[in-house]
Amino acid sequence: MSISLSRPRRRPGMARVAIAGLAALVTILGAARPSAAGKPPSTVALTSAEECGRCHVDIARYWKASRHAQAADNPRFQALLARLKQDGVVDPPCARCHAPAAVYMQDARWEKKTSWEGVTCDFCHSVRSIGTDPKRPFVLEVGQMKTGPLRNANPTVHGASFSEVYTSSTLCAPCHQFVNDKHFEVLTTFSEWQASPYAAKNVTCQSCHMRAVSGKVVDPKVARTSGTSVNVHEMPGGHSLQELNRALQAQIAALRRGDTVEVTVQLVNRGAGHRLPTGSPLRAIVMVVEATGSIGQTQTATKTYARVVVDEQGKELNDEGTVWLRGGRVVRDDRIAPGEQRVEKFTFKLPRSTPARAAARFYYRYAPDASLRGEPGVPFLTINTWLPSERP
Repeated sequence: MSISLSRPRRRPGMARVAIAGLAALVTILGAARPSAAGKPPSTVALTSAEECGRCHVDIARYWKASRHAQAADNPRFQALLARLKQDGVVDPPCARCHAPAAVYMQDARWEKKTSWEGVTCDFCHSVRSIGTDPKRPFVLEVGQMKTGPLRNANPTVHGASFSEVYTSSTLCAPCHQFVNDKHFEVLTTFSEWQASPYAAKNVTCQSCHMRAVSGKVVDPKVARTSGTSVNVHEMPGGHSLQELNRALQAQIAALRRGDTVEVTVQLVNRGAGHRLPTGSPLRAIVMVVEATGSIGQTQTATKTYARVVVDEQGKELNDEGTVWLRGGRVVRDDRIAPGEQRVEKFTFKLPRSTPARAAARFYYRYAPDASLRGEPGVPFLTINTWLPSERP
């Protein structure tokens, strides 16, 4: 299979990736079952999210703000596909989850609108089950029957069927657990959840990332429904400052010992059913601790919580493409496990005769290429304490 680049007519100014051998990837995304119309999946077009949104207005509004909706036309994903083509990769694994509609429909030139919709409505709601073959995880039946988590849904435009897979974290596993050709686990979010107390209590991925929010399943102009809430299809995760603050709890204390200030920071992963951070090894939580005296002198210390991945020769990998394809082993993993508490201590030199303020600032950093590694990231939490001066 080859990958070629050109500009799409429908999306001016955006890189377009045409996967000429996309047909080979269709087998990855689902068993070749006939649809309700009796046609093989390769000839059945998925419905555009725009059409779904005409009736499911509130759900579509949340979905449009999600990373799922942005998965296919994400510039980083498009750039990675172009790079993989240059490297001669014939089966880009990222396409299976970032552009499942294009793969399923064998839309080699990305000419269908739905191909650009990332993890789109009709793809997810055509899933009947999750298979055991890691390269063929999703079993799809595309047609008028849509599957979901509601048992008694009775829509008028299409059929609806309940499936237990929508109430299970198993639905998320194929795209949030990934092993490359080197047998290295690049993504471990699902297995992190499996090993956590959350799995034992049946607190699923959907429990946190698709909790109920205000909204109507169907626009009242189309049909009357009794419910006043929907599962949030924005599915906020690691990029959400709200989710980061929900997950991480931190406290700070400071103590003087002569002309030194000892700062203690306690951290607890109180709200995530996986490690903090999770997902790509190029995600990190950066903690910057500082002590400031009254005359302006400031001292800082930095602690980074992340995975460090190297290739089979031991070279550290610091861009997304090489981590996914060449990652061989982890040489450091100091991320915070679900429910785990950490105590970090720092010592700073500050005269006892001056008041002091100690602070800890937390940043979320996603650095898909080496040029971003020097930046702390996006701030999401700050805690501080104050110490008065002492007489010598």
